[in-house]
Amino acid sequence: MERKRSMLMLAMAMVLSFVLAACGGAPTEDPSAMLETTSGDISVSPPTEPNDSNILVAYFSHTGNTEKVAQKIADYTGGDLAEIRRTEEYENLYEEAETEILEGAHPDITVSVENIAEYDTVFVGYPIWWDEAPAMIATFLADNDFSGKTIVPFCTSASDDIGNSLHIFKELCPDAEIAEGFTANEANEIEPWIQGLGIMEKQE
Repeated sequence: MERKRSMLMLAMAMVLSFVLAACGGAPTEDPSAMLETTSGDISVSPPTEPNDSNILVAYFSHTGNTEKVAQKIADYTGGDLAEIRRTEEYENLYEEAETEILEGAHPDITVSVENIAEYDTVFVGYPIWWDEAPAMIATFLADNDFSGKTIVPFCTSASDDIGNSLHIFKELCPDAEIAEGFTANEANEIEPWIQGLGIMEKQE
């Protein structure tokens, strides 16, 4: 009897450990496995040179997954790519990034385009960290005037969807039109989503 009870307790402990690991709040930029294995043709190109497009695809990417989605969006829309980077690297990513989000900080950033005012539609992409957008996204939104523009948020995430992170767009860009956010869990969902927005680039 005691042996059965011990085995039962051990099994419960293992299940609890698995659940806690799966629900942890550490910053992730998945779906890395899902995205890369379901569509091996996703490739990453450097930010494009500005062209005549009125669409900008701005993104912050920590491990490269959001960058892959941004590249596909730029391919489908003919938009220009713009990478958002934190000016200073994190010394302790987990502590500093979470503190920035909790405190509503706006860390210094660089963006690989000069004149965001030229664009009418701006996609803004990021990984979900602690169920929120990284603080660099708040800086990007606060530093630019999006009045009269359409902002299209998108994210990559292992577990949480984009919903809880969208509040910063309404708070920091009250005069912009905010499109429904998109969580890129499947690579093959990106093209239908772009088609639904009505901004698919016309093929020659």
